[in-house]
Order: sequence, then C-alpha cells, then structure tokens
Amino acid sequence: MSIVKVVRALPALLAALLLALVAGCGSTGAAGSAASAVPEDVAVYLSVDTSFQGDQWRAVRDLLAKFPDGQGAIDELLDRASDGAGLSTERLKDALGSEVGVAVLDIPLGHNEEPQVVLLSQPDDPDAFRKLFEAQDAAFGEVNGWEVAAGDQATLDRYREALEGPSLEDSADFDETMDDLDDGLVHAYVNGEALMQAFASQPGFPAGAFPLAGGGEIGSVGAVLKAEGNGVRVEGRAVTAEGAPTSEPYAAELPEEIPGGVLAFLSFNGLGESLTGGAGGFQGLLPFDLNEIAKLFAGETAVYVRPGTPQPTITLVTEVDDEAAALRAVQGLVGLAGPDARSIAYDAFGGLLAVSTSQAEIDALRSDEPRLDQDDAFERASEEAGLPDETTGFGYVDLESVIPLFLGFLPPADAAEAAEVKAYLEPLGSVVFWGGKSGSVQDFSLFVSVE
Repeated sequence: MSIVKVVRALPALLAALLLALVAGCGSTGAAGSAASAVPEDVAVYLSVDTSFQGDQWRAVRDLLAKFPDGQGAIDELLDRASDGAGLSTERLKDALGSEVGVAVLDIPLGHNEEPQVVLLSQPDDPDAFRKLFEAQDAAFGEVNGWEVAAGDQATLDRYREALEGPSLEDSADFDETMDDLDDGLVHAYVNGEALMQAFASQPGFPAGAFPLAGGGEIGSVGAVLKAEGNGVRVEGRAVTAEGAPTSEPYAAELPEEIPGGVLAFLSFNGLGESLTGGAGGFQGLLPFDLNEIAKLFAGETAVYVRPGTPQPTITLVTEVDDEAAALRAVQGLVGLAGPDARSIAYDAFGGLLAVSTSQAEIDALRSDEPRLDQDDAFERASEEAGLPDETTGFGYVDLESVIPLFLGFLPPADAAEAAEVKAYLEPLGSVVFWGGKSGSVQDFSLFVSVE
C-alpha cells in the first residue's frame, strides 16, 4: 500500500478507531455505566460513546472537516459499517445504543492465546445487536439490563460466574483510578493487579520483578480520549501502590538555555536515581561505572532535535555540579564508541553538560540566539495544550515542521506522492505530552493540535 493511501485514511482515523472498537469486540459519563455489569476483577475495561451525538461528536466532525475529504467521514464510515452488517445506518445505531462496553476478562501472555472478551450494549433494537455477530459463533445473554455478546459460551459462562462477586462499579480502585476523567469518546481502565497476576503466572517469571510496586502490587491505569475544538486529547491517571517510588514535579529551566527552532524536545528530571535504583544489579556487567553516569543525570535533563545538514542533529543537555568530572565521564563513554566517536561533540560550561551529534549545536548553546522559551511555535503549542508550569517530565514535537522534513527524505520519484501526503497532514500542528503527580496518583496528558 502506498503512503498516500495510508495517509488518506488519517482524516477519519478517530472515527475509524471508535467504529473498530465497536464492531470488533449521548455521553458515557466519567467511566461508562456499563461498569455496573462488569466484574471487579476484569483485566481491561473500555467504554465507547456510540451515541454519535452531543458535544464530543460535534467536535470530532469539526476536526475531521479540517482535513481533505474529512467532511462527512463519520457518516461515510457508518454507511460502510451498515452495509457490511446488512443493516440500515439507523438500525446500526439502534443496534449499538448510546454506549458499548468492552470487558477483557484476562490478559493471556502465552503463544497463540486469545483473551476472553465480552461486549455490552443497551440497544434500542436487540435483534439488530445480535445480527452484528451473525457470521460468528457468538453466545448471547442479558445481565442487569445489558445485552451481552461473547466469543463463545465458555467465555459467557466465565463472565457470569465472575459477576457473582462485586461489579467494577463497586470497586474503590476503579473509582480512584477513573476519578476526574471527564466525559469523552472512549474511557479505558487497566487493572494493575490483573496485569501483575498475568505476568506472575508465566513459567520462570522472577519473583519481585515489579520494582515499582510497594507490597507486591502495581497500580491501575485509567484514561479518556476526548475531542476538543483545536485538537484531540488523552488524559489519564496511574494509581501507584503505597510506598512505590514516583517522580516529583519540577519547573523546567532548560528551555531558557536551549536554542529555539527545535523539531522535538523531551524534558525529565532525576534520572540518575532511577538508574542506580533500577539497574544497580547490572553494574558488574557494564563496561563503565553506572554510579558515575548516574551523577550526570541527577538534575534536570533535556534531549532535543534541531534541523541540521545533511540531517537533523540530536543533542543532550543536563545540569551538572562538577563540570570536570562530567567531562571525564563522557570521555570514557565516548571512548567506547570507537571510530563512531568522531561524530560526537561534547563540552561542559555554565553548569551544563552538552553532548551532540554536531559541534554546531554546542556552539548554538553558547551563543546568544533566541531560546526555546521564546520560540513562537513552542509557546503556542504549550498554551494550546495547557502545559502546566510544573510537571514530572514533558515532551513536544513540532509536527508542522517534522512532517515536511520527513517527506523531504523520500526519493525524488515519490515527490508527487509526498506532496499529496503533505496536503493530508497539513492540519496537524504539534504534539505536547506531560506527567504530573498528586499524592500517590501520577497524572498524564497528551494533546495533538489540529489547525
């Protein structure tokens, strides 16, 4: 398949994803009301808004209209799905109801194993709901006012048996994980305990292999996908176990030191502690002193990409207390690279250590050219995304610049195709993502702007 054919599907990506969730397996509220008919120990739970109405779906239609051929993309996809199911578009909507729940009962990790999945809906037309699975050997039931479809009778029986205990709606862990995740198109919940048990059940899996866990547990993760007037956002929460190490928020200062015009930027803090804490057991296997390397990343660190010739340059900048010691540590690492070391430039100055694929980037760091925190594209993207002053780490990608640059590397024979691809991707502006912390909860957000 050509790159043009792939990109032509992008205007309807969000709609296609939602329809695929519904086919393959009003607003739904903060977690979806189907949770009342889902067992508490479910491994993964999804709630999909299939009302195709309301503010969220209007926002989706407005966003898709910004892409070539995006106007009416949802209606076209619904028509195709209706034809495939042998139903009219209106009857397809009646078959889905306003919400479809997807419950994954387990997470099989064995070769060729398939998860046990059930779909839940409150369709206006139950017969049409069952017709959606006419070509499959599905099993059906009715639970707490919800129509349920499973891949086979054994899966349906297991689901009913699990529901003899508490439902997900009664779970304190579920409530805490999904708290503050407002209305959206898709809500997702991953049960940390179920995930841990799935890994622990594998033969030869080492005990205590979850270093982030306190008391032998890992936390659950919740997320919501939502459409906004100027882009698409994913927000989530990861509830960590009590006593588990977590990242602490910080106010990034390196954007004031780094030249503007970056294509991509990643900021993080305190990596050194994680290196010594999580990888200390490998010290004897490494050709360098991990503790010395960890000192290089004790403070704030940034990795960024800027345009270069003949290709973009990658630079790492980190705050250091001892510039001389930092240079010695880098010299030792660079020496391990052999002949490739000639393409690596590095220096330490002003309390910073810089390592780059270009000496020109080291010079730019020393220059007085405008900094990243003064960059119009970065400022606009940060404001649109709502990037807070303090995070546990954040990243930025200038899609408006990256996409044409990437397409420029295509062979000349594909120039016409690249131009068409560029036209389809032109509405994409930037990607901004970050993490945060509130008590034992790690928050995260990702925003893709559509202009």
